[in-house]
Amino acid sequence: MNLENLDALSQKIQSMLDVIRSLKNEKSLADKMVAAKSATIETLQADIAQKEQQNSEIQNELSAKNSELENLKSELSAKTAELESLQSAVAERDSELESLRNAVAEKDAKISDMDRVVSEQGEEIQNAQEKFQDLLSTIENELGTEIPVQSFGEESQEKPNSAEESAQVDFFG
Repeated sequence: MNLENLDALSQKIQSMLDVIRSLKNEKSLADKMVAAKSATIETLQADIAQKEQQNSEIQNELSAKNSELENLKSELSAKTAELESLQSAVAERDSELESLRNAVAEKDAKISDMDRVVSEQGEEIQNAQEKFQDLLSTIENELGTEIPVQSFGEESQEKPNSAEESAQVDFFG
């Protein structure tokens, strides 16, 4: 029985060795798979770290852009307020301009009216001068002598003595 036991024991040992070899192979394969998975994990972790770095850089850039945007918004707000102020000033100036145009139109109407009056008065003066000349001619013919008359536009040789005469000369001269 020793031999039989030895043979059975040998077979058991052999089968155990086969199992151990199979387990070693499986362990080796599992180790290789673990190593491959570890390498994949390390690669993924490196990618994650890189992506986190990129994300951080993008976040910093985004913060800078947001800050720049806020500055631009405040500048835009200031420019908008300035524009509104300028538009208000332009509207005020337009109103003043319209008021001045109306005043100029009134003055033009008055000037036109005065020009008409002056023209009418000029005609009246011309008619009066013609009548005066006719009357003077008649008087001169009746008297037989020429009467010296100073015309309206001629200046007097004498200087005015008083302020009243000076004002009258200025008014007519």
